[in-house]
Amino acid sequence: MEKLVRIRRLFQLIFLVLFVYILWSTTYPLTGILPPETFFKINPLVMAMTALSGRVVLAGLGAALVLVVLTLLFGRFFCGWVCPLGTLFDITAKLVKRDSWDRTLRTGRLRLVKFGILFLVFVAALAGVQVAWVLDPMVITARFVSLNLIPAVTQALDGAFVFAMTTLGLREVLIDAYRGLKESFLGIRPHFFSHAGVLLLSFALILGSVVLAPRFWCRCVCPLGALYALLAKAAWMRRLVDICKHCTLCIPRCRMGAIRDDMSYDKGECILCMDCVHDCPQRTTKFTWPFYKKEKKASSGISRRSFLFLLLP
Repeated sequence: MEKLVRIRRLFQLIFLVLFVYILWSTTYPLTGILPPETFFKINPLVMAMTALSGRVVLAGLGAALVLVVLTLLFGRFFCGWVCPLGTLFDITAKLVKRDSWDRTLRTGRLRLVKFGILFLVFVAALAGVQVAWVLDPMVITARFVSLNLIPAVTQALDGAFVFAMTTLGLREVLIDAYRGLKESFLGIRPHFFSHAGVLLLSFALILGSVVLAPRFWCRCVCPLGALYALLAKAAWMRRLVDICKHCTLCIPRCRMGAIRDDMSYDKGECILCMDCVHDCPQRTTKFTWPFYKKEKKASSGISRRSFLFLLLP
């Protein structure tokens, strides 16, 4: 079962790197292989609210619909396997060693906040105002990458090359590499905004919410997570525990606090991280489909009908 967790982590890393790459490779004057709106077209919240507020049918709604269908099949997998902000939350939780959640934050009322935010976003869209971008996780991450990460890394690397070539006398060694990077990776014109510090601070506070509970933002604030939670309620895939000795190891280790004390779980809050499958000492926790049937145990004796048949001459 370690394999499932490793696959999930690999997907998280791939999508995070791809997200940064798309934003970096399409920063002016570069033109990347993938268009900059790739991740946003698969975002049902942004696409739906933009279409609703503008009273238009957007070309990217088809891609967003694919994510809706996949969520109805598998559940809230996007939050656990794809979302770049969710990946950063998991990394931050590891760094601050906040891998278990606080039971005081397991109340249903606190989780209702994200649904209230989603409702307000919907009402605003009905009124013709698009505010989904304010708290959408991919938009938040994109702002950080575009306005903080890319300018900072670009300026730092450019300064490092100049320092090494002029002060350390490594011009002959580094000049070719520097010219190559200036035509691609370092050849962009990052935008420096006066409020970039405020954006950085707000992003740091969002990441810092993991000290309250792992994935606190995903549980209680994220409107996209709220939309996926509503869709996941009807998902076909489900968590099944065949035989449980109530060791309760999975309860404090669930990063979304989705597992209840009776070993049942909230399907809308589960992000299919597969930690409960990995942590189960009996290896009896699994995710399966509704047509799954338990294997019948072999009978240790004969039935009454068979017994009577044997008595016949």
